[in-house]
Amino acid sequence: MTNNPKAPPRQKKKKTKPPSFSSIPDDVIVNILARISKSHYRSLSLVSKNFYSLLSSPHLYAARSLIGNTDARLYVRLWLHTPSSSHHSWFTLGYRQGQLSLVPVRILSSSYSPDRLNSTTVAVRSEIYQIGGSNEDKPTKAVRVLDCRSHTWRRAPDMKVARKHARSYYLDEKIYVIRGCTKTEETMSWGEVLDLKTQTWKPLPKPTSSDDYVDGVVFGGRLHVFTINNYKNYAYDPKEGRWVEEVGFVGLGRVSGPCWCVIGNEIFAEHEGKYTWYDPMNGKSVMVHGLKDVYTNRANNYRTIKLVNHGGKLVILWDEWNKSHREHKSVWCAVISLEKRLTPLGTRMWGRVERCDVVLDSVHKSYKLSSCLSVLV
Repeated sequence: MTNNPKAPPRQKKKKTKPPSFSSIPDDVIVNILARISKSHYRSLSLVSKNFYSLLSSPHLYAARSLIGNTDARLYVRLWLHTPSSSHHSWFTLGYRQGQLSLVPVRILSSSYSPDRLNSTTVAVRSEIYQIGGSNEDKPTKAVRVLDCRSHTWRRAPDMKVARKHARSYYLDEKIYVIRGCTKTEETMSWGEVLDLKTQTWKPLPKPTSSDDYVDGVVFGGRLHVFTINNYKNYAYDPKEGRWVEEVGFVGLGRVSGPCWCVIGNEIFAEHEGKYTWYDPMNGKSVMVHGLKDVYTNRANNYRTIKLVNHGGKLVILWDEWNKSHREHKSVWCAVISLEKRLTPLGTRMWGRVERCDVVLDSVHKSYKLSSCLSVLV
């Protein structure tokens, strides 16, 4: 009879812990996050405190810029009135529950945080310059810069002249500011130019004409300014450093106000309730086709408040009276991709309505749209 040897005791397998994000170096995580669309950052910031910190780090945006992975992001600033106060609030165009929405932005307050009316704003890559404006109806020379990557403010050199209700434009690493000063000052200080490289302001003379110029546009490497009825126009050539009379833009019509923008080599505008495109090459304004969804969703009491170039797409913002609250309005937004088509009748512009939603359900009728700019972040 043989004794069966005892089987050796089974060794317990050691449980291996799943890999943790905390074991991955921060520079590796930053390199990964830099390749992800910024639209996902809001959700990713909830993963951990470290993620939240890395997503707001300047190193992340430097990495995104280095690999050329920047997203166009629309920033909207509204002047809101409540029974207790009136103030500016910033929003970005994003999504909530699968629907296009204006999402509030938490701007980090500082001693540089401006809350002025009647200022002009201009986008420069990932930053928004807020120029001039008024405090208690008194114009100011102040310039502040919002970094849209970190949502923080910083100072920039003050203008030479205080301005409110001015206009500003970005061209070749310079910011051009026109109008906004008193009639007495206008003869000597009609405009100013901020050189972003040297951070200095220099005067911009008025075109050699007594006409009143109400708005302008950067087009074809020059700054064009218009009279109220597009009667006489001038273009400033930064290379030559002088104004020249502009014979183009025939048939463009009235261009004052927020209801027009430039995308590529075309100017888009609203005329008599329809959205049109203007090609300076043939001097004609023609209706944009394919916008039935926009016209169907608009109420009869609508008011277009802004057209903007958002990463090559046309964004239209309009408001209309809220059906439930008599003293309130609803804000709508349409995002439209554009395509030129050659037809037997000539070249036509077609729009494809990608989204058309209510982005702000209820806002008091006294609100004002102060800024609507597309930046790269």
